Amino acid sequence: MRALISWLQDYVDIPESPEALAERLTLAGMAVDGIERDGDEAILELDITSNRPDAMNHIGLAREISAIFDRPLRIPEIEIAEDEREASTAASIKIEDADGCPRYVGRVMAGVEVRPSPDWLRRRLELCGIRSINNIADLTNYVLLECGHPTHAFDLETLNQHAIIVRRAGEGEELRTLDGIERKLSADDLVIADSYQPVALAGVMGGLETEISDKTRNVLIEAAWFQPGTIRRTSRRFGMHTEASHRFERGADIESAGWAADRIASLLGDLSTGVVLKGRIDAYPGKPVPTSLILRRLRIRQIVGADIPDADVERVLGALGFGLEPSEQGWIVSVPSWRLDVEREIDVIEEVARVWGYDRVPATLPVIGRPPQPPRREAEDAALRETLRALGYDETISYSFISEEDAQRFSSEPAVQLRNPFSELAAVMRTSSAPSMLAALAYNIHRNQSDVRLFEIGRLYKGGNGAYSEPGVLTLGATGAERPASLQEPARALSFFDLKADVETLLRRFDLAQLRFEDRGAPAYYVPGRSARAASERGVLACLGELDPAVCEQRKIRQPVFLAEIFLDVLVPAGLSRPQYRELPRVPAVERDFSLLIPEGIPFTEIRNAVGPMEHLVSLEPVEIFRGKQAAEGFYSMLLRATWQRNESSFTSEEIHAYAEQLVGELARKLSIQMRG
Repeated sequence: MRALISWLQDYVDIPESPEALAERLTLAGMAVDGIERDGDEAILELDITSNRPDAMNHIGLAREISAIFDRPLRIPEIEIAEDEREASTAASIKIEDADGCPRYVGRVMAGVEVRPSPDWLRRRLELCGIRSINNIADLTNYVLLECGHPTHAFDLETLNQHAIIVRRAGEGEELRTLDGIERKLSADDLVIADSYQPVALAGVMGGLETEISDKTRNVLIEAAWFQPGTIRRTSRRFGMHTEASHRFERGADIESAGWAADRIASLLGDLSTGVVLKGRIDAYPGKPVPTSLILRRLRIRQIVGADIPDADVERVLGALGFGLEPSEQGWIVSVPSWRLDVEREIDVIEEVARVWGYDRVPATLPVIGRPPQPPRREAEDAALRETLRALGYDETISYSFISEEDAQRFSSEPAVQLRNPFSELAAVMRTSSAPSMLAALAYNIHRNQSDVRLFEIGRLYKGGNGAYSEPGVLTLGATGAERPASLQEPARALSFFDLKADVETLLRRFDLAQLRFEDRGAPAYYVPGRSARAASERGVLACLGELDPAVCEQRKIRQPVFLAEIFLDVLVPAGLSRPQYRELPRVPAVERDFSLLIPEGIPFTEIRNAVGPMEHLVSLEPVEIFRGKQAAEGFYSMLLRATWQRNESSFTSEEIHAYAEQLVGELARKLSIQMRG
C-alpha cells in the first residue's frame, strides 16, 4: 500500500520526519518497507498484513498514528446539499442473496457533468498508483483510498427500469466487464444486475455497458458489503485482482458503506455540476450484532509481562475505536465494525501491547516453578530411532488418513470417519499403519529407488464403535536388496529373516524376559509361512512378514515387500534394557552338538523354552535344519549346538555329560524330541 504523508495530515498532525514516522509505525506492526519522494511529497510503502484491511487506507492509517502518538483524529464531516427529490423515486435496490450481500447502499446524482478531475485529486491518485479517468470514476477511487471501502458508479440511464438486483448469476450468463472481456458466469458468481441482465461482477469489476461516459448525466453510486469467500472464489476463477476485490476478499467494514456513499455525494459539488437526490437507498436486511469481549487486567500482565496503567489501556483502545465499560476484573470491550480481526481477549491484548510499545516491556526471565519434564516416551523413541538408523532405515512421516477400502482390507476395527475429507483416498483415520507405509514404499519404487528401508513412529485411530483410542505404532518397511552386488559377491535380495533379525535387534533394546517369535497370528495380508508375530510375557509385541503379492500388485509394486508393525503401547512400558557389567570368564566355553529328530510344527522357540534355564548354559543355537528321506515321516532334523561356561573353573567330562543328558531328557519329556541314530 502507498500512503501520502500530506494526505495523512488531513486527518492527524504529523510533525515527525517521514523516517521517524516509518520507524514508529513499523514498531507498532504497520511495516514500512520504504519511503519514496516526489518533489516535496513523501510516500510511504507499507506492507499491511491481510488481516488488517481496516489499515489499507489513509483514515485507517491515520487512526493508527493517532493512537501511537496520542493525537486527535479528524474524520471529515459530511455535508450534503440534497435536492428535494427522493432518491428512492429515481432508482430501486433489491437484494435476493442476503448471504452474499448483507448490505447495499445507493446514492443518486442527477445532472452531473463528466469531465477531467482537478489537479489535486489527479495528483493524489497518481502518486498512489491509480490512473486518473474522469471526475466521477476518480471520486470512487479517492474514497476507496481515503476510507478503504470500495464503491462503484453506474450510468443510471443504462440500467433497465433503473433497478439494481443483487443475485447469483444464472448458469451460462455472460457479462462484458470494464476490461472489455466477455465472461461466462456460473451459479457461484454473485452479480449486480438490472431488471434484464448482469451489469457488474459483485465486488470485483463493473460491466462495460453501464460505465460512466462523456454522455452520462445521472449516476447511481454503489457502496455495498459482500461476503469475502464469495468474492475470493470469483476473483480467483477469473484471474481478476482489483483494488475492490483486494479489500472485499479480506473483509471490508459493513458500517462504512453508508459513510463512503455519503462522502462521494459530499465531494460532488467540488468536482461536477448537478445535484444529489435526497436520502440513501439502503438495503440492509440483517444488521450484525457488535462483538463484546471481557478484558482482564491480570491477563494483560500475564501476556505482556508488564504492568500497563489502566489509563494507557483506555487511551490506546479508545483511540483505536474500541468502546470500553469498566468491570470488576477490567473492562467490557466493544469491538468496532472495521476490526474484523479482533475476536478474542488475546487479540485486544495484542492491540494494547503493540501501540503501547513492545520496546517498553522489561526484559525478564520467566519464573519456573519446577524443571521442565522431558516428553513422554522421549528416551524410548530416541532409542528406537538410533537403532533403526544403525540398521539402515530412514524415517518417514505419513498422513493419518487412508481410504475406506484400505481400512477394511488391513483391519477389522471400525474406522473413524472424517466429516469433510479432502479426497476419497483419505476418507477415514487409519486403523492400520500398513497402507501408509506401503504408499511410502510405492512412491520410492516408482521413482527408480528399488532398495528402500523406511520406518515411521505414529498412531492408529480406533473407535468407530464409540470406544475411541489412539495406540502408538512403529512401522518398518523394507524391499529390494539386502546386499548389493560387488566384484566379490553377487547381490542378495531381502528375505523375511532379514526383517525378523531387524525386529529382534530392535526388541532386544527393551527389558523383555521371554521374547519369542510365533509363526501364527499374523494378519491375512501377509504371506503364510513368511510371517510371524513377536510376543513376550507382556503380550503380542509385533506382527511382521512378507506382504501378499496381490496387495502389492494393486499399487503396481512388482517386487517383494516386507512390513513389520510394532505395538508401542505394549513395548514401551517394558522400559529400555540397562547394560550390566559381567566379568569375563577365565576359562574357555564347552560346546556340544545334538542331532535331533523333531516333530513337524514345533518351532525353535518351543525347543528353547523346553530346555529352560540350565546351570551354566550360556547359548542354545540351531546350526542346520534338514528335511528329506533320511528324516522319518512327520519329523525334521536339526543340528542343535549348546554352549556351557563357568567363570573360574573348567568342566569335567562327567559334568558335561550330565548336562547333555539333562538337555536331551527335557526335550524328550516335554516335546517328544529324539536323538538321531
